[in-house]
Amino acid sequence: MIKAVVFDMDGVIADTEPLHEKARNALLESLGLDVEQLSPQAIGRSKRSFWSEISQKFNLKESGDELTLREFDIIMRIAKESHLKPSQGMKELLEFLEREKIKAAVASSSDRNYVEKILALTDLGGYFCVTACGDEVPCAKPAPDVYLKALKGCGVNASEALAVEDSDTGARAAEAAGIPCIAYDAVEDERLRQNFNICSYKVKKISDIVNIIKGAKAKSYAI
Repeated sequence: MIKAVVFDMDGVIADTEPLHEKARNALLESLGLDVEQLSPQAIGRSKRSFWSEISQKFNLKESGDELTLREFDIIMRIAKESHLKPSQGMKELLEFLEREKIKAAVASSSDRNYVEKILALTDLGGYFCVTACGDEVPCAKPAPDVYLKALKGCGVNASEALAVEDSDTGARAAEAAGIPCIAYDAVEDERLRQNFNICSYKVKKISDIVNIIKGAKAKSYAI
């Protein structure tokens, strides 16, 4: 029986991935660095890992932590200016979970300050009983740390939960925590296509997750 659903933040709860790229590119450009060469190197990595490497490689005055915080500030500015909305169907899914008394949680590699601001901006904060964030655990995804923290906060076992992820890195983190994962495969650009072979389900629409929770057996939901 499913007692909790744990959501990734970026790309799942809201389509923030383009914001991250814009912010990263803007910061690289402000530092006088080669955006085209360096920006792709951040994909699939934690921000602190990427910016720490950049700081050391180019002997920058700012540390990896300081550059990470600068990028988050830029992201929030862009999010506010663009009037960021939740992913289509997300609010309805969270309302369904609330009615069914199934807990909703967030497991994100991003910092708490950023996660809380995005949830507030999208007006979704009240739906989540737990938010596990990257700056509160030893290791970022694909390590299971944020998922284990979310499970503990929800008071459920991994077998009683489902994870929702839009990346291979996140799916591996859920698997490492022992949580069956739903792949949210909404990417249209084949160059950005993720490998979801380890996931139990794959959906194109957030609304389809309701059917999985209800125990739907339709072939279109299973990988």
